[in-house]
Amino acid sequence: MPKRKKTAAEVFDEAEENGWEPIAEADVNGDPVSKPIESGTELNYDRMVVLWDEYARRNPGVSPYDLRSAKHFMEGIVKGSKAGLSLCYMKQKWTDFGAAWKRRPGNRKIPHEVSESVYYYIETVLKKRYNLSTERRQPHFMTVPHFVVLIKHEWQKDWHQYTHPRSLVQNHAACTLFVYTPSRVGEIFESNMRRGSGRGLLYKDVVFVVFKNEKGKAELAVRATRDAKGFTNKPHKRPQHGMYEDMQPLYANPVLPLLAIALADGAFQDYLTFEEIEAIPPPVDGSLHQLRIRKELHQVPFLRTMSSEGPTGKIQPAVSFSSGLVGLGHRAGYEENIRVHDFRREVLVKADDNGYSIAERMKFAGHENSDTFFGSYMPQISTVDGQASYWGKARRTVYLEGFRGLSLQHHPQMLQSLPAKVEANLKERADFIVLNEEIESLGERIRRLPVEHDSQRERTRREELYWQKRQMVSEELGRWQEIQSRKVNQDTEVAASPVASLPSFFSRVRRLDPPRDRLASSLFLDVPLRSPEGRAALQDIITLYQENPKVAYRPSLRPENGRCPVSKCAVEMESVDLATR
Repeated sequence: MPKRKKTAAEVFDEAEENGWEPIAEADVNGDPVSKPIESGTELNYDRMVVLWDEYARRNPGVSPYDLRSAKHFMEGIVKGSKAGLSLCYMKQKWTDFGAAWKRRPGNRKIPHEVSESVYYYIETVLKKRYNLSTERRQPHFMTVPHFVVLIKHEWQKDWHQYTHPRSLVQNHAACTLFVYTPSRVGEIFESNMRRGSGRGLLYKDVVFVVFKNEKGKAELAVRATRDAKGFTNKPHKRPQHGMYEDMQPLYANPVLPLLAIALADGAFQDYLTFEEIEAIPPPVDGSLHQLRIRKELHQVPFLRTMSSEGPTGKIQPAVSFSSGLVGLGHRAGYEENIRVHDFRREVLVKADDNGYSIAERMKFAGHENSDTFFGSYMPQISTVDGQASYWGKARRTVYLEGFRGLSLQHHPQMLQSLPAKVEANLKERADFIVLNEEIESLGERIRRLPVEHDSQRERTRREELYWQKRQMVSEELGRWQEIQSRKVNQDTEVAASPVASLPSFFSRVRRLDPPRDRLASSLFLDVPLRSPEGRAALQDIITLYQENPKVAYRPSLRPENGRCPVSKCAVEMESVDLATR
């Protein structure tokens, strides 16, 4: 017999028994409740309301409901901002203000006729009066050749010294995630719009399994769940992506870096080594054997912020990875700033080219509107082969990826530092000398200040001057890169770099760190993970992930049998606090 539903009276009787009070006594007000927003969005909204408050203080009697006041306010925002602003940016500022204003208690929504009129006022009058730019950043596509260039540079040529070697492994793991899942940077790392939330890829979002593949053998697979944009209140619908072990060469294998991180962290509840995992037989009934993650790690970020001593336990911010990716791109010879969205754009275009249905592609991307792909991701170049279509020949597409790749300009021998004579001339320039003198003066003043004196103002000014110096060097380097010849007259892959140049640095020091030295070769072998070379590469990544950077490049300082190598000392290293070793 089905359960009887409560009557209306019974529902409220039970509510009163549970402490529900009459409206006259209830702790409920009549204030509107706004939609929850991310912390970064709230900062943008607060900024616009603060600007209005200052505007109102200077202009008593103004109101955002008054069209003349609203137009005058936005003109002040434009005139008070730096030159070269875009039209799109200023229209977004007005949109932010409208959204922020109605969220303030006691305010009502700005009338549509006022909001729309100011929007078009920016788009017409202010655009013309202040030369607001209508140019948009050209969309870039991280095609396969560009991805290979980045990975080769990172492992075989890069001279950048990371805070901890672990960062190199995490960067590689992140890049594989970005090419195999169309993730946004803030879905793997902590988004700028979710500052302090700790949200991103956590251990609970990563599932390792063993399955029986088409050859009847055991194979590893990984499922990653993205903390996708727009799914905060729908966690059960977050996009999930499967990746598998059977992928060569090794640098293209997504399981390799993810498994190495998990093993290095001791994340598995039942397995400590790859040998134990490798011994798991293929499930006979077609099911999956899950490698359980230890419960205490479920809320731990998979990719963490690094200090010189190792992981801090906090999730890595998206801005940290993004700036690192831009730097890697420049060091690899790219003029443009490479962004994670360049990966996402190419991945979605490839999915469309490979014939997946619109529903499959939307699920893959995490889109809820089918028009989003065509409006924001589809490349400008048509995929229709006009020649073949006209003459009735077979369609050719091989050249299309190359044209998409032209959105990123790669210069293998791009100057990475100023020529010595140019650098010397720059240091003798009057404006450069003035900066140096003020920096030295501020440094001397800070040293003379009493300990109890707050020197924050002097230190802030000194940081500004250092930034100006870096900008001057960067601008001068940019001019030299612009006039540098791009003529292809030799094999740039084997072209020798000058001994003192930055690109030659890694080749001169790589032998001092054997795991990194071996990975520069082994990662590019066309072998499976379960081959001897694949197992060795996995172990080297684990070693690199765990090693102490203070002795990484000094083999003579490494412990011997767990003890200090100095015979008179021979202290057991684990007994010494990490910070004092």
